[in-house]
Amino acid sequence: MVTVRFFSASVRSLSLPLVARSSASLLVCAVVVACNNKKIEASDDAGVAPLTLATAAGGAQPAPRAGMVYIPAGELKAGTPKGKMPRIPDEEMAGVAVPMSGFYIDVLSYPNEQGAIPTTNVSRDEAARLCSSKGKRLCTELEWERACKGPENTTYAYGDTYRAAACGTGVSAEVAARHPAGEHSTCKSAFGVMDMHGGVWEWTDSDWGRSSANASDGALRGGSAVAGEIVDRCANGLARSPTTKAATIGFRCCAGDKNPATVSLAVEGGLPLESVKIAPLRESFGDLPPRAFDPEKLVECNYVNALAWRPTPNELLSILVGCTNASPRKCGVFIGSTATGKAQKVAAQGFGPIVPEVLPTGDRKVLKLRAVDWRGSFSRDVSYSYGRVDVGPETRP
Repeated sequence: MVTVRFFSASVRSLSLPLVARSSASLLVCAVVVACNNKKIEASDDAGVAPLTLATAAGGAQPAPRAGMVYIPAGELKAGTPKGKMPRIPDEEMAGVAVPMSGFYIDVLSYPNEQGAIPTTNVSRDEAARLCSSKGKRLCTELEWERACKGPENTTYAYGDTYRAAACGTGVSAEVAARHPAGEHSTCKSAFGVMDMHGGVWEWTDSDWGRSSANASDGALRGGSAVAGEIVDRCANGLARSPTTKAATIGFRCCAGDKNPATVSLAVEGGLPLESVKIAPLRESFGDLPPRAFDPEKLVECNYVNALAWRPTPNELLSILVGCTNASPRKCGVFIGSTATGKAQKVAAQGFGPIVPEVLPTGDRKVLKLRAVDWRGSFSRDVSYSYGRVDVGPETRP
């Protein structure tokens, strides 16, 4: 049996009105900006520890701003590349290279004070006015993502591997919002920006714009939720009405010329499950399917059914159903993906000598595989969530 880690789509939540969203892939048969660092002392923003100014190699040293980090011009890999997990394909750009100009960002959530509880219960307009009163502005969501990912475009602020302890994440939004600013010294991006996750969700001045929500909603970044490995990624965001006020929503400020780049995402739907021609899939996957049901041998398979599975918008998996030509006959289901432009096997599941069925369940993220062996009929559920798939145990009548 093939088993891949599975994330429940129900735990990605902001609580209050900030609730979860769906998505991600799979299963079954930087430009790196070279930087120089210079430490300066904070003065205007009380309680902020010594800062690090990052200056683009060969560029002029920007003027220091107390309590802020300068993010140099560079390239943001916006969103999450195809084939990388976890991923929310109908909410995130696919690792698109976006050139960004330099800007300043507060080290901590407003009021940008070490040890303070972040300011919450403000609408987006109120947050913008508070930033303006300090001679600053709200960040755009891609500026926020750039500051989080650092010069090497890491998945999390602290690197590519999720570590709950780094920012105290994996807790509810209500618990995270009560964390004092700067509580975790390890919760820092390579640019020196702190608490981009594990604290309050933060308003940006960007509209959501994706078709998975009202286009006029505002984009929130940061925060925390129980599903830490998903929510605490720099690419993650949530949409809420700009008038929303919540104990879990705060903000941080930026300064300098605003970057005009916005999230650009075409959301493609289609039928959750539909039959397609076998030949093109067989050609796309080359010699992968012959090993689908007997990994120890290169055995040719006779495929009798081909399906396209769209468990969520912007996600397409290919399914081949068939049996080996060699004796003893082995039948099964093969699932693969060509999302990266190169065919790859996602998983394969054998079911004995009888051709199995692939059936919809009413939930596009769940399929039922039904088969027969010497003990009679049985089935397995295949579940998709955030780019990963789990094949469930046998269920018999």
